[in-house]
Amino acid sequence: MLSADHVMVSEVFDHDPKRAHIISFFSGGCHQTSGSYDLQGSPCESVLNSDSCIFNEGVCQSFPDDEMLQTLGAESYIGVPMLTVEGTKLGLLAILNDAPMQYSTDVLALLQVAASQAAAELAQMRFTNHLKESQRQLLTLMDSLPGMAYRCKNDRCWTMEMMSRGVYEVTGYQSEQLLNNNEIAYADLIHPQDRDELDRAIRLAVASDSYFQVNYRIIRADGAVRWVWEQGKGVRSDNGDITHFEGFLRDITEQHLQQQRIAEIAFSDELTGLPNRPALLNFLQREYEQTSAPDLLLVLLDIRGFRAINQRFGLQTGDTLLRVIARQLQAELRKFDQSAFLARITGNEFVVVSANYSAGIGDFLQLADHLTQLFADPIAVHDHQLLLNFKVSGAFSKTAQSGSELLQQASIAMYEAKQNELSYCTFDTDLEQKVSLERRQTERFLRALQNQELTVHLQPQIDLNSKQCLGAEVLCRWFDDELGTVPPDTFIAIARKQGVLPELGWQVLKKTCALIEDWQTRYQQVPPVSVNVGAQQFASADMVDEFVRICGDLPASSIILEITESDLMIDPRQALAVTKRLREYGFELAIDDFGTGYSSLAYLQLFDVDILKIDISFVHAMTLDEQSKTLVNTILVMAKTLGLTTIAEGIETEEQAMLLQKLGCEQGQGFYFARPMSPEEFEKQWLHP
Repeated sequence: MLSADHVMVSEVFDHDPKRAHIISFFSGGCHQTSGSYDLQGSPCESVLNSDSCIFNEGVCQSFPDDEMLQTLGAESYIGVPMLTVEGTKLGLLAILNDAPMQYSTDVLALLQVAASQAAAELAQMRFTNHLKESQRQLLTLMDSLPGMAYRCKNDRCWTMEMMSRGVYEVTGYQSEQLLNNNEIAYADLIHPQDRDELDRAIRLAVASDSYFQVNYRIIRADGAVRWVWEQGKGVRSDNGDITHFEGFLRDITEQHLQQQRIAEIAFSDELTGLPNRPALLNFLQREYEQTSAPDLLLVLLDIRGFRAINQRFGLQTGDTLLRVIARQLQAELRKFDQSAFLARITGNEFVVVSANYSAGIGDFLQLADHLTQLFADPIAVHDHQLLLNFKVSGAFSKTAQSGSELLQQASIAMYEAKQNELSYCTFDTDLEQKVSLERRQTERFLRALQNQELTVHLQPQIDLNSKQCLGAEVLCRWFDDELGTVPPDTFIAIARKQGVLPELGWQVLKKTCALIEDWQTRYQQVPPVSVNVGAQQFASADMVDEFVRICGDLPASSIILEITESDLMIDPRQALAVTKRLREYGFELAIDDFGTGYSSLAYLQLFDVDILKIDISFVHAMTLDEQSKTLVNTILVMAKTLGLTTIAEGIETEEQAMLLQKLGCEQGQGFYFARPMSPEEFEKQWLHP
């Protein structure tokens, strides 16, 4: 149309903007070989930087560094960019002539039309090539994955429309056999027992418009059953209906079997093969998930004295015994309660969970009797005849909100059975209230201890001859806003059980020292005060240093340490070392509850004690029988021989006081003289002149 000598269509890419790639080049009356050239220093560079570039003459002289232009020897040049509809520059269209030309606006308009058509063609080519490359990459990726990608219809057969090459490795079928259900539908490969679970997972995912993930079994072409993992999502049509599913699945048989083996190890007792504690809790959790109020009886069997069996006959004998017990329990349960669940949860504890014996206490007693009668006769183990004794507790699921709570209730009932020497015990309302009270008492006591809310009272120790106060024993008291006055036996037992008895003792000592220090600043004569020291405090190597630190500048004669005879004999060597150091600091030592323990005369001499406190039980009994009176007299004679002071505890009558005085006892304390009183009352009654 323009009788041009040279026509060139060039393409430019974003990743290489300084170089043009020739798509088509017409020169010398024919098409030339395509190639590429640098845009820098060429008229084509000007085209891409503006809407057009026109040189009617002298183009070679204007661009001396353009080798391609110099080779052509063209004199005139006109070029326009190839633009998409969005204005993106894809390249350029240029016309060159060997002679000078006067390019009119019509020529420019014609070139722009041609460039626009070329740009449309080029954009379509790029899109097509990009789509083909994407499809190629997707197919390569799908075929490289260790599994099967698919697209199927949302129908009962899961009619497959597309599958990746991995279909054969997963199913054993070629894609041609499954596509459009040619020979078999994919739905027919799904294991019948797993189809409902798979359908449920898909329904839930469709309802929430999310991906579904599910494990299930398929039956391969060779008949082998394999586990697969599948993830997929529904594809909606324009009207919102799920018409297809797209997803991916892979064979996970080996991983599944490994997980099963791990689960077997994690939920199985290695010694007996029975389910273990986690397996029991897992079973109970499923029962509670299936119904909010399952009807179950949980029976806990505890082998009494099992540790002694291990110590006496060896661990191998103990292990064999446990296996025998497990086998006998299994065999018996299969006879009369096949649905019962049997587990071993600790070294010497077995659990039976039954739905057939859950009506009430009568059912529990029947089942407990049946199980314990299995072991009425001795069991032969390694030439030993072992006679077993069981304690049995029970709990009913109607009183528990979860499996763990049900097991805890049975454990609480077992603790109650052990504490009260019961053969059988069930968790009921009364026990629940008792446990609840103990729990509340424990929580409030620990809070009171932390806040130092406990107080001290004092009970005077009286000279039986002069009736003067020669000393006092400090007694801890606790009044709670909710619980009222809590007996010392109760909160001391809590402190011992919670391991805070030493802290309780130190707090009492601190309050006592502060009290004595205050009194000594106001009174000339302050009698010595006795403070009880528990066995847990005596067991600490730092006990003496802590005791001395708390007493501070108080004279050692102000404090007397009281420790019970039984506590002193728990570890005589440790006690001897502690008392020796305390004596070096000048503190006196009194043995409390003397006569109830098992200390010897030799130990009394070694401990270098100062005071013997005769136990209240002997004081009460001595006026009733001669034997107790003789025992008290023996203690008093022994103490006098050793040069020890004697204090009788629990004197409640004048007859007891007079008899003790007659026998030679020096001091006494008890309700006959005074009950424990507050520091203010003690000060008013015994310290004021």
